[in-house]
Amino acid sequence: MRKSVCVFLLLLFAQAARGAAAERTFPFRTAEVNCTAHQLARVQRRMTSVGAGFITGSLGTNAVWAASGSGRFAGLVRLLDPGDNQYGDFVAGNEHFAEADLAFDLLFKPSASLLDPQKARASQATLARRDLGTSLVVDHALDNNGHGGSCCLSGEAGICSFDLSCPMVLNFDLAAVPGDSVNPLVPLVINSAAVATPELNGPLASVLSSASGAGRGIASDHLAEACGGRLTEFDTHVFEIVARTIVPATCYSLGVVECLEAYNLAIFRASDPHVYRVDIYVVQYLCDGSDCYDTSGPIALELRVNWDEQGRLTTGDVKVLPACVAGQTADCSSPQLINTFAFGIFFVPPIFPGHEEEKPAAFHGAPYLNVTSDRSQQVLHANINWKALLKTTALNQP
Repeated sequence: MRKSVCVFLLLLFAQAARGAAAERTFPFRTAEVNCTAHQLARVQRRMTSVGAGFITGSLGTNAVWAASGSGRFAGLVRLLDPGDNQYGDFVAGNEHFAEADLAFDLLFKPSASLLDPQKARASQATLARRDLGTSLVVDHALDNNGHGGSCCLSGEAGICSFDLSCPMVLNFDLAAVPGDSVNPLVPLVINSAAVATPELNGPLASVLSSASGAGRGIASDHLAEACGGRLTEFDTHVFEIVARTIVPATCYSLGVVECLEAYNLAIFRASDPHVYRVDIYVVQYLCDGSDCYDTSGPIALELRVNWDEQGRLTTGDVKVLPACVAGQTADCSSPQLINTFAFGIFFVPPIFPGHEEEKPAAFHGAPYLNVTSDRSQQVLHANINWKALLKTTALNQP
């Protein structure tokens, strides 16, 4: 009898352990989800990345998500080089790109001491590069359209050459009200330079691995406040997978004339433990007089993600949430973008930035959405086989 009881208890404990292991995420309240979405919207509005070359054509895609703890965020900048004929390659089924990445952490403190003991404590922000997730490169001499010099950034076409072998810059604006985030009023700036090159000039010639500062924007946008909810390491693992596989571009939609937009992505959990969200904001830097920077959005995506007992992602789907109706501010897409804009979204396998190129074969049969006002061309839902998408990587080992 005693032996039977022991066996029963062992089975009970084993079942409980399996249940605890399987509980990799937790439900969120609607208020917590909405708070996080709105906070990330305010964070992304202050953020812009720029690669070497003409600014309009060298803006990066910036993904940001909340980390565990109040005022903590993480993210990934992806600078893609799809070649000189991205739209033509899309039409011909020959899509491809090279890539450079910059991984970062962003921390806000509501109160920190200052060096001067006579001054009151102040809110503080720290932006730091995560080197193990960054394509570290060195500024170098480059033929900038016939003019030799270092890698450079320019708001004027024809001055600088776009080149992924050059460092990129990530800006964050701490001003009370953000304006042109390419030229922030109260800037935090980091870059992907591996070493300094004193013989060259410009923001790409110095190592800028971290930056700290104070600004009224921390308080005005409530960036140090907690939204609640229990984020897990598994949640942040999924956030990074989404950030490394999603590829939005206007050139991936039929009928597009120019492809000069970039994107900011706010990635967060929904209420359901298996549902994740991506709000996509469009960023443009097209100068009309003195006004260059423009942003709009979001286009809201909902991803349902399934996983096995070991936490490996298996299957799921993604859909575009419909346009917001009067008074609606959550769980919906911007009517302006839905009705007037067009861009496509692929989900493709992650590559080793700086060492590999995403080949056309990765796009063939890949999950694809087409957000366009042309209803005959709309693709607003797609299935995702995460197991297949990640099979050549180590990312599916939580």
